[in-house]
Amino acid sequence: MNKSLSRRVPRLREPGPAIQLLGSVTLVFLLAFGADVFLQWAVGLFVVGIVEQDTFFYSAVRQQDAFAENILAVIKLVSFVALGIGFAATLMFFFIPFSGRPRSAQPSQSRMKPLLTATLLSLRGIATVTFMFLVVTAIYELLLRIVGNQPPFFLLAALVTASMYVFILAYCLFDYAKELRGMYREQAIAERRNMHHGGRSRR
Repeated sequence: MNKSLSRRVPRLREPGPAIQLLGSVTLVFLLAFGADVFLQWAVGLFVVGIVEQDTFFYSAVRQQDAFAENILAVIKLVSFVALGIGFAATLMFFFIPFSGRPRSAQPSQSRMKPLLTATLLSLRGIATVTFMFLVVTAIYELLLRIVGNQPPFFLLAALVTASMYVFILAYCLFDYAKELRGMYREQAIAERRNMHHGGRSRR
């Protein structure tokens, strides 16, 4: 009796898998949200530079600028809402299996290592994609300053850059969720095998 109690006490002091998952998912989505805000801000500055050069153009070009600004605002709003919904859906999808689930006897470090690896890879992927799109936006900005505005080329470039970034960012988060799903599925299979072997050994 005393031995079984002494074995359970250290496990209660360790952060559970639900807390580890919450911290990892929150960190990834916070980085994704910050990166999205930063890139949308950079693209917005690029569009402002286009509008400044179109001040003396005819009214049709200025109407194109206003339309592009409205589309960019819609893209920004959709990306923020999608990130919020994705964060809530990811937490619900992964936290429901933890309700009523017994504590794993697997060591905490062995559970934490795959989660940490998947999180770091996702963070690196988001940072790399954001940097690449920032470089592309900076190149367009430089071309705009050198050759001047060529309606509607730079407006289309800005809208395509913003929309493509949102799609690729969503893919990075989906791939992260898929990686977590596979990882926890493997852990669940391993736990079932351990319980099965434990039941046989007791018999």
